[in-house]
Formats: sequence, C-alpha cells, structure tokens
Amino acid sequence: MRGAATRAWRARVLAPSPFPISPPHHRRAMTWDVMIIGGGPAGSTAAAELARRGYRVGVLERKRFPRAKLCGEFLAPRGVAWLRQLDLFAPVLRAGAQLVREAVFVSLRGHSCRFPLSRFPEGADVGLGISRATLDHLLLERARACGAEVLERMCVTEAIASGGRIVGVRARQLPAGTCATFFAPVVIDASGNARVLDARSPLARRRSRLFAFHAHVSGVEGMGDVVELYFYPSGYGGLVRIEGDLYTLCGLTTWETMRRAEGDAERLLALTLRRNPRARERLGNARLESPLTGCGPLRFGPGVLPRTHVAIGDAAAPMDPFLGHGISTALESGLLAATLVDAAFREGDPTALASRYARTFRRRFARTWRVATLLRPAALWSEVGDRVLARLPERASAQRLLLRFIFGGRIR
Repeated sequence: MRGAATRAWRARVLAPSPFPISPPHHRRAMTWDVMIIGGGPAGSTAAAELARRGYRVGVLERKRFPRAKLCGEFLAPRGVAWLRQLDLFAPVLRAGAQLVREAVFVSLRGHSCRFPLSRFPEGADVGLGISRATLDHLLLERARACGAEVLERMCVTEAIASGGRIVGVRARQLPAGTCATFFAPVVIDASGNARVLDARSPLARRRSRLFAFHAHVSGVEGMGDVVELYFYPSGYGGLVRIEGDLYTLCGLTTWETMRRAEGDAERLLALTLRRNPRARERLGNARLESPLTGCGPLRFGPGVLPRTHVAIGDAAAPMDPFLGHGISTALESGLLAATLVDAAFREGDPTALASRYARTFRRRFARTWRVATLLRPAALWSEVGDRVLARLPERASAQRLLLRFIFGGRIR
C-alpha cells in the first residue's frame, strides 16, 4: 500500500514538471522518495527513521564525515534519552563521550547556581559531552546502516520547484565539480544555519549582530563531571569535557567584540570568557588544541517556517545556546519529521506536509521558545544575569518546578 501510494504521488508530481528530468548539462539525475539536505543530527536521524520504515532516502551532505562543527558539544538529558531510544547511547560512550551530571551557571560577579541534571524533566539522569565530529559520524553511519543513500561532498546549488513546492535540487560533487540533479516528492532541509533551500537573501534572514566562537582546549583545571556556563559583558560561553582530556570552549559575543579581537584567539578570550572570574580560573593553564573558529551573524528562535519544503533542526529554528538543547531539538525534530512524512505517504498525498509539519513543530517547541525569549536578556546582558542568578532557587523541589516551567514534561 505504501509503495503504491508513493509511486502514484511521484508520478503525479514529477510528470507535469516544466523542467526536464535530466537536463542536458547534467551528468545524471536520481530520484528518491525523500531527499534530505544535510547529514547532521537532524538530517541523519530523519534519514535513518524513514529508511528503517522502508522509504528510499537520499542524503546530500556538503562535508566528508567525520568533520568538526562549531557547537557547544553538550547533549542535555532529553537528548541522551533520544540517543537511548535510537540505541546509540552505548556506542557514543564507547566512542569517548563523557558523562555530565551537573550544570553550573556563573555570573560576571561570581554568583553561581548549580542544577543537578537528574532534576531535568523527562530525560535521562545525565548529560553528555561529545564532539560533533564523533556524534554526527555515528548518526550518519546509522542512517547508512538503515538503508539511506548518503552522498558526501555534495554542494547544493539550486532548488527546483514545481507547483509551489520544492521537488528537487541541482548540486555539484566536490572537489571535481561534477553536476547532478536529484528529485523527490518530499524534500527536507537539514542544512543548519545555512538554510540552503531558503529563497530569501542572507541579509533578510540574518538581522543580528551575534557571533559564535569555538575551540578545543586542554589543561582545564577543576571541572569534573559538570558543564559550566559563564556570563560576561558581551554575551556568554561555556566549557564541557569531551573525548579524552579535551574540553569544548564555546561562546557567543557581539560583532563589535569580534572586530576588537582582530582575529587573535587570545585577545578574543580576554575580551569574553576571561572576563568571568570562574572561567578565568578554569582557563589559567589551558592550551588551544584546535584553531578558534567563528560563525555568524546568528539569530535564535522560530522564524517563518517554509511552506515549499520541510525544515528541521537549526534550518527550522536555532535554539538559544544557553538552554543547552540544540542537539536534543535537532534529534527530536528529525524524528517528528519522519513520523509526519510517513503519515503523509500513507495518506497518499504529501501536498499539505510542510504546513502540517510547521504547525506541529511550533506546538512542540512553543514553551521553550517563549521561555528563551524571556531569559535571553539575562543571558546577553551581564547586569540582568547577575540579578537573575542571585535569585535562582537552590532547593531541589523549586529547581524541578523551574525546569518543568522551562522545558515542560513531568517532574521527577
């Protein structure tokens, strides 16, 4: 039944298309049931789930995995619960992920508040520190093992539309530059902040002066099994242990601060993380083990979700980093998309899929976005953050109520 519905839908969508199936300047054309742009946590999770359900899935990924990725590299308890559901918790631990049992928030003036991760609602009792190179590679290999066709080093150059929907893309194989065309009744954008299928100009999408930076360091002192978040005048940043003796250092700051740093890593750290007394102590003997990289401008929270295709993970709505739920949201949105795509194919007509997904996605994450909007001033303005942190509760019951207010779910 599913195969017949899929074939009927593919014939209905692609047959009247005004473009040729195999344009003469392209070497080849391929057709799948579902095409996913991006092989990060959201894309690989959706690909694995759909392939496991019997669909022909293609993943176009610009990089070759494993690859580094700018990220806080902390997986919250909710994300750990998703990994367990995907049978990936044990492989991730074998790959070197570090257990995290507590989150500590430290203000510019030294006020701190500790949240044991066992108090977070509806998740595991622990978090994880793991590099995106390791985590994303494991997730993408799982998608391959489930039957998804993964094409790496494939750069999408153009979206192909028919009937007001995106039904294909043109791409170049890197580094040779060989062109190819790909079609699918359902196209999912999982390309993160790049949003390669977004027709709006970058200037229209990026009205922000916030930039992120990231590096791996060693020689961090006194951390233990915690993730720490530090606030400083131009933003906030954090430290968490990942594989071996490495720590992920990641921060958010303004364009003005990045400009003042003039590309010098030590100067940038002096202007940001080392303004916080706890972070300065932790980084006293730290050594950079990777280049300090940056990206931006960045904006967080929901925008206008597309109606021409499905967008998941950061391509749909980047989560504020101070919540620590970016990877968790990516995993959850990938599973949500897979469920709705499957339902649309079973009904035999995915025309309303993008709109249905957008409504469901907004309902699923509305609470967290609203709270993030309320807390964002405390995260970005150190004086507000000082006042908020000084008033955060320390009693277990009060912390559980606060965390349930932010993330929803049942109190444990």
